Amino acid sequence: MSMVARPEAAPARDDIPDTDDGDATITAGAFWPEIVLRELRLAVRLPGRITSTRLAHVATGAVAHVTRELEEWQKTQSAAGFSILAEVPAATINGESVNVWHYRNAVYSATRALILERWRDVDTTDKGNRRADALDEQMEDLWRDVRWSVADILGRPRLFAELV
Repeated sequence: MSMVARPEAAPARDDIPDTDDGDATITAGAFWPEIVLRELRLAVRLPGRITSTRLAHVATGAVAHVTRELEEWQKTQSAAGFSILAEVPAATINGESVNVWHYRNAVYSATRALILERWRDVDTTDKGNRRADALDEQMEDLWRDVRWSVADILGRPRLFAELV
């Protein structure tokens, strides 16, 4: 009979990434919450092979994508007197606006999807093809998560349609 000792799960605040991104953040103006690269790396399980410089570059693209999707909505909220996303009326979970959570989720998911799109190994073996297929499915799921988080912020139904 063998015994398997499982390590205790550590809360996120105690997690230590294998790359130190320092205090690096991505900001998109006062309305949107800043994206802390260290938190992003931990949330989407990005290994240290992704340098801080590359992560910042890709995360900037993700922030640009998400804020562009929400640009008109943000203008409406600002005109209604809300100066930051956290002020827009929404449910709260763990003391944080779900809109803030959805924004971060959209940015984090887009960042991971963009990294996977650019990080494919050139491999023509069957094993390489299967790995690429698995990455394709993961990227599709990540882009779906982006769309759903944006839809949730906009108060629109989540819609997913696929041509068969």
